[in-house]
Amino acid sequence: MMKLLIADDEESIRTGLKFIVDWEELGFTICTEASNGNEAVEAVKDYSPDLVLLDIKMPGLTGIEVMEQVNEYCKGQGKNPPAFLILSGFSQFEYAQKALNLGAKGYLLKPVDEDELTEKILAIKNEINTTREVQEDSKTAKKYESREFYKNLLLKGTYSPEQDKGDEYTVLCFSSECFPSEDKSIIEKCIENYFSFFSIESVNINGNIALVLKNANEEAVGNCIDRFVKHYPAQTFICRGKKLKGLEGCIESYKEASSYLNSLFYFSSVPAVSEEIISVQDLKDSLFDFENKMSDFCNRAVFSIETYDKNGLEDLFKEIKKSVFVVSAKSADVKQKLISLLMETYNRVTSKYPERELEDLQNLDIVSEILEKKTFDEAFNFFRNTLNSVTEAFHTNTADSVIVKVIAYVKSNYSSDLKLELLGDLFNCNSAYLGKKFKKYTGVQFNTYLDNLRIEEAKFKLLNSDLKIYQISKLVGYSNTDYFFMKFKKATGKTPKEFKEANGRKTDSDEENENK
Repeated sequence: MMKLLIADDEESIRTGLKFIVDWEELGFTICTEASNGNEAVEAVKDYSPDLVLLDIKMPGLTGIEVMEQVNEYCKGQGKNPPAFLILSGFSQFEYAQKALNLGAKGYLLKPVDEDELTEKILAIKNEINTTREVQEDSKTAKKYESREFYKNLLLKGTYSPEQDKGDEYTVLCFSSECFPSEDKSIIEKCIENYFSFFSIESVNINGNIALVLKNANEEAVGNCIDRFVKHYPAQTFICRGKKLKGLEGCIESYKEASSYLNSLFYFSSVPAVSEEIISVQDLKDSLFDFENKMSDFCNRAVFSIETYDKNGLEDLFKEIKKSVFVVSAKSADVKQKLISLLMETYNRVTSKYPERELEDLQNLDIVSEILEKKTFDEAFNFFRNTLNSVTEAFHTNTADSVIVKVIAYVKSNYSSDLKLELLGDLFNCNSAYLGKKFKKYTGVQFNTYLDNLRIEEAKFKLLNSDLKIYQISKLVGYSNTDYFFMKFKKATGKTPKEFKEANGRKTDSDEENENK
């Protein structure tokens, strides 16, 4: 429906015009009315009508003055003025001539004849539609021409010097492989809507979308990206090139953005991959380093599984992650390394302990599971969870499973006030029975094991920190410093002070109380 504005100083005329014809049938809806020339100008600015029925003589501004101001306003806004149909109670041909010169589509005398009005309205409607079609065709042709220009520019680097106006360009690349499961045309329309604040052109290149932004404020671009990704929060799929000057700069910005497309696998929570994001990554390790470390990784994984060392496994996971997180590496290579390490670890455990009857990883289809992951985090989390599951399964329903878990708990909580009674409650078993099983498994009494663990940690802290002895005593689980001195000397043959001195560490004056 087209919008109609009725501007006349006589209320009866305005009311009559509203009902003289069936405006809806003619394809119009009355958006508002105006009772004088000033109101008419403001109504055009506020409602952008397609057609204005305009009285030639009104208070404030005449119809001619209204047309002049509206034409000037629309010119400044870069848009077409509405069509005007002039109404008058007199045959004032000088007014008619001025109105027609200003672009009026007709001149009707009051009282308005219904048939004549209908005929004029239909003619104006057809003219508006024809003009719109021509403009749309022209716009489409220009859009196609612009897209072809930028496509050739980005792909082939072809342009003539006179085409370079010295503008600044920022290019964003949107990866089709990471798009949400929506039609690409919908995604492209959404992109154009979110970035409509800028002078833009979107180009399809090898299935991806390259968005060229001209003279765009970088902070504003970042804000638009942030808003856009909230609409598609599943995965990072935008790469951003630097803002560079000239058409050559546009080409370089595109090359930079497109070079990051292969790195999208590694990022799942950043709005866009850019030089700033890439530069903060630690690229020292490589897949070659991983090959050298694989055997060690595997040995440590097997040991952690055997001893139910969950903390050790987590430390190992961090090292493995650092070793395979190489944004220059192909995602397929990273996935293959994770699969190889997982299978090798599993095979060593099952070969060494066939009686454990662990579920075959082939049945879990881990190869397909990892290969299908779209991001590094998804693939690595699956790898981590699978190894943790193997660890849990290895210790389920075995004679030593409780003891292994107790030892893992003690290693993590040695600084607490640990007693067999507490551990028995935690692991649902009799404390006396637990004490016997503990000695059988470790070869020493529980208290001796705990003291040895604490003393070893104390030795490490004495040689590798500047903490005072009484502080170390509390940190390793001894609230009474004198008792700590006694236990330490019994285990090492030296007091803490003597131990530090024997290992080249200076002692503090506040440790004199040790000489009791």
